[in-house]
Amino acid sequence: MNPITLPRRRLWLALAAALSVPLSGCLDELGHEHDEQGEHVEASAADATHDEPPMRAVTTWSRELELFMEFPAPTAGVPGKYITHLTHLEDFSPVMSGPLRYRFEREDGHVEEHVAETIARDGIFLPEIRVEKPGHYQLDLILGTGDGALTIGAGHVTVTAPGEARASDDDHGHDHGDEAHEDSHGDEAGDIAFLKEQQWRMDFAVQQAFSDFISERLSVPARIEPRPGQSANAAAPAGGLLVPPESGEWKRPGDHVEAGDVLARVLPLSGADDVSLLDLDMTEARERVSLARAERDRVQGLFDDGVVSEKRLDQAQSEYRVAQQALVRASTRLEQLDGERDQAGGAITLRAPISGVITASQHAPGEMVAANKTVFSLLDDGRVWLKAMAYPGDMARIERPDNVLARQAGSQWQTLAGAELAYVGTQTEENGTVPVVFDVPNPDGELIPGTAWSAAFSIGAGQMAVVVPKSAILDDDGIEVVIVQHGGERFERRQVKTGIRSGERVAITAGLQPGERVVTEGAYTVLLASRGEQDIGHGHAH
Repeated sequence: MNPITLPRRRLWLALAAALSVPLSGCLDELGHEHDEQGEHVEASAADATHDEPPMRAVTTWSRELELFMEFPAPTAGVPGKYITHLTHLEDFSPVMSGPLRYRFEREDGHVEEHVAETIARDGIFLPEIRVEKPGHYQLDLILGTGDGALTIGAGHVTVTAPGEARASDDDHGHDHGDEAHEDSHGDEAGDIAFLKEQQWRMDFAVQQAFSDFISERLSVPARIEPRPGQSANAAAPAGGLLVPPESGEWKRPGDHVEAGDVLARVLPLSGADDVSLLDLDMTEARERVSLARAERDRVQGLFDDGVVSEKRLDQAQSEYRVAQQALVRASTRLEQLDGERDQAGGAITLRAPISGVITASQHAPGEMVAANKTVFSLLDDGRVWLKAMAYPGDMARIERPDNVLARQAGSQWQTLAGAELAYVGTQTEENGTVPVVFDVPNPDGELIPGTAWSAAFSIGAGQMAVVVPKSAILDDDGIEVVIVQHGGERFERRQVKTGIRSGERVAITAGLQPGERVVTEGAYTVLLASRGEQDIGHGHAH
């Protein structure tokens, strides 16, 4: 699959109108200025005074939340507005309700807490917070109450005493940890500003790049087939009238049965399979055995006396053996029917030959059926075959078919846990493809024999690499790039080199490190935002 290709740059204008928010923006030393409802408002450096504290901006992530917060460098006893953006990482939607508790814990155990009971607007809390005592604090935010509360750390905060010199922008006193980032307060070369409000109003998602084993996959058409020996027909043991089993329930397609379950009964009426005729056959077979034995003994005596040839003796012995075999067959058939007849007057039971599901019922109760005619078809679909149809030109690339994925049209790829390679064909079939067959567990019956699927499987040894979703890769004027998130509203266009492509995953061979966050949904829109900044400049601070 080719990465997304950007059209002409002028399209960003239409996109900005659709989002109903400006695409350009910047971080300066004033940070983001908001009105009472949390809206970004126009600001300029001329509005600031030398007495105003510098703004801090921090982005952290927990398992459930992303925190992007801007606040003035705190001074003990002086209130400051903590502009707090909270996003649910499950679907990248804004948090819609509080309360939100800010917990400052100093190194000596002193704790101060402040609560924002309600949000100012979707995703944004704007509390005025005053920390009474100076010191180095760990700041945690707790969303909600009780067992459902979610906690996210905001890193370390230094509260200065009144009149004490503040730490510089580059010296914040403490490490924020792997999942906290102190955002720069001015634009850096290559930065793309993209507001949380823009992210919340569109399909947007971010994932961390990670190191993983990846191997090239081949994607081909496939088909689900029953495993050999796991389908069977239940045939009438004798000709006659079909009636339901004693339970009265006639089995229908979709019903599950166990081997030996009674599916139906046959009331014999006439013909070679009638029980009375089998009794007669049995009697005749016994008589033929008796006559053949007597003839054999007579010829044996004549042979001993030299009256007949050895050939005549062999013929008599052969006739005796044939008569014995006929007796055995007649006896076996009669015993079988005697064992299958129930107490209801000579009906013969028709039992399931295997465990599985009824796939077809060729007859209905009350119908006449001939001996050995199929009444039910059964399939054991606990395991099935996924028959991938590879093109002959690809066979030279296939070294170790493994790690198979499958999907139906319009659905997502799914891992087939427990799938094992059954065999790889050595010649083409009628459709011109070579089968690569996997034996697959089917505990839920989702893989229906006869249905068309697509299969993707590893074809080589593979390698360890930095891996990202395919949707993160953009083609920007012929250059492969990703959009890296550095902070809540700060992104970077990053050129990368790609390697193996495996289904929905792509290996990055240069330009990205494990743990860096890349935009996987909405990356194209963020890149258009950078086009807007280049074309019209920074229109305002937000």
